[in-house]
Amino acid sequence: MAIRGVSMATSQLQKRIEYSHSIGLSTMAGRGFYYPVDTAIDGDGKLYTVSRSLDGDVRGLRVTVYDLDSEYFGTFGEHGTGDGQFIWPTAIVRDADGNTYVADEYTNRIVIFDSEWKPRSTWGDAGTAPGELDGPSGLAFDVQGDLLVVDHQNHRVQRFTKDGVYVSGFGTKGAGDGEFELPWGITVDDNGDILVADWGNDRIQRFSSDGAFLAKYGKPGRCDGELHRPAAVTVDGEGYLYIADWGNERVQIF
Repeated sequence: MAIRGVSMATSQLQKRIEYSHSIGLSTMAGRGFYYPVDTAIDGDGKLYTVSRSLDGDVRGLRVTVYDLDSEYFGTFGEHGTGDGQFIWPTAIVRDADGNTYVADEYTNRIVIFDSEWKPRSTWGDAGTAPGELDGPSGLAFDVQGDLLVVDHQNHRVQRFTKDGVYVSGFGTKGAGDGEFELPWGITVDDNGDILVADWGNDRIQRFSSDGAFLAKYGKPGRCDGELHRPAAVTVDGEGYLYIADWGNERVQIF
């Protein structure tokens, strides 16, 4: 697939992503965020932002719920290793039934809350075997409703049912097509293709819904169209990719 645009190359694209407003404030408790790391949105327009807090201070660990008009609805989640608790959250996603899933890279678990934000279940075991995790980061649901988990330290993507039953996986450590070096973010487009931010290889990789390599985008560097430690990727309805170019402190559009 050819690159369709880089940075804000057209006036139409510039208009579409024009700055609107900011939401939130830095706070340890209540409304606002403290070192936010990821956000999910539901069908009602509510946003769910998980805050990682600061190393050594656990007061800011929580999920904050709000909307684009800055209306505040509450928080849930806390520090710990039990149900409804996490230590180093990395990603958050919502399913069609209103459940919330949070990846915790410290405990190598997925922490699940129900539609009323109450602890529902927790699953995941540390290790390198299929179905085991080492530093789960990005989360996304595929077109079948299974949960895709970026297994950061194991350099792969794994697929589970919502209840944590291992289904399949793809990827291995390396720099070749379909290989990863510390992957992080993930998304699924309208066609079911899977896009992964290959952090250590400074690129985005595209896979079919069953994990077959299709294409790659970007290369190491600081210029337009080049990436340095991309951390997240999403795609709009027109197929444009929005990449958090973390090491270059910018968002690029392909």
